[in-house]
Amino acid sequence: MSHQSFLLLQGVATPFFAKLEEALANTAHSVLRINFCGGDWLFRNHFSDLHRHIDYQGKANDLPEFYQKIFDDYLITDIVLFGDTRPLHQSAIQLAKERNLNIHVFEEGYFRPNWVTLDKEGVNANSSLSKDPEWFLEYVEKHPDVLHKPKTNETSPVSLSVRAWHDIRYHLANLFLKLKYPHYVTHRPENASKEYWGWIQRMPALKFYFNKKSEQLITNLLNSQKPFYVLPLQLDADSQIRVHSPIKSVTDVILTTLKSFAEHAKTDSVLVIKLHPFDPWFIDYPAVIRETAKAYDIDESRILYLEAGNLVPLLDKAEGTIIVNSTVGTLALAHNCPVIALGTAIYDMQGLTFQGELDDFWRSAAPPNSTLFNAFRATLVELTQINGNFYNETGMNLAVKNTLTHWFNKDSQRR
Repeated sequence: MSHQSFLLLQGVATPFFAKLEEALANTAHSVLRINFCGGDWLFRNHFSDLHRHIDYQGKANDLPEFYQKIFDDYLITDIVLFGDTRPLHQSAIQLAKERNLNIHVFEEGYFRPNWVTLDKEGVNANSSLSKDPEWFLEYVEKHPDVLHKPKTNETSPVSLSVRAWHDIRYHLANLFLKLKYPHYVTHRPENASKEYWGWIQRMPALKFYFNKKSEQLITNLLNSQKPFYVLPLQLDADSQIRVHSPIKSVTDVILTTLKSFAEHAKTDSVLVIKLHPFDPWFIDYPAVIRETAKAYDIDESRILYLEAGNLVPLLDKAEGTIIVNSTVGTLALAHNCPVIALGTAIYDMQGLTFQGELDDFWRSAAPPNSTLFNAFRATLVELTQINGNFYNETGMNLAVKNTLTHWFNKDSQRR
């Protein structure tokens, strides 16, 4: 096995990269980590001589030169990062491509909650995997055993409080160590404290009111036997909306969908719009929906807005699901629900999703080809999904263990 030199850039706002760094430091390979902000510095191992860290305190436009020196001085062979669209990662990815280095991109799992994504070069539109349906069918024909592997592996559940605790610590460290990293600018469009305030307002409301109300609304809709479509909203700050989509905001997704629904859907059908579980209430989507529905003369009985609730019963019965590039798309396909992707989702291909215009989807939607979906899911899990999670101790340890197996066990890399 040849020696590799790993460069860890910015990770998820949890100790996951610190655990991955620890594991790599105990192999025959080298590992170097860059701290860009106080949160990166906090989530590191402060008491081990095995670890090599460099604090980047320069400006963003100096990063290309910085990366060139790091790549040269440390003979870097692999870069590892979370989020391929973050500005501070862009020049590193470009340089790695020019030098034909290995690029390992972590992201939330395509099949949640028990998987994280680890793909070469990027996710969705930036993924290294083919968008040709035949490629997936041919892969499982060559490797039929992947079809018989478990489609989901259980990890311990992740609570919102655990995720929030990691996030709060990370951003408090950014605040207190601002002088140490004076030029750091977060990739997130909103201030973290605003997000926390939004969650503080929303979480009790969910627990004591909206969870129960939403489940009752879902039950009533299913009992009504009315035909309905599902529009699950993503986070407005999500790079998958802002970068991997021609529609640049969730508000625009709502406007586009409601206009098309008003003009082309059957008049007895209902559109279910569900808020993202971690939405911080920055935008008054109910008001946006009411005003838009009124503008397009959509009767209020044809719009069902949900703050919470389980999507699975809806996907089992829906006429179709409208997605930008959310992982709800893979869940919908798994439940044989027709899907149209308005963005650049990795699953947006002939045979899985509707390839026409949204205006035609309402009356011409068709479920996915089950053979193709099974091949797609099995191949995606085999090549890009790591069992585990980024947030609790059990999940992080499992993800680290399986990441090293994915990298160093050649039998697991059958591209």
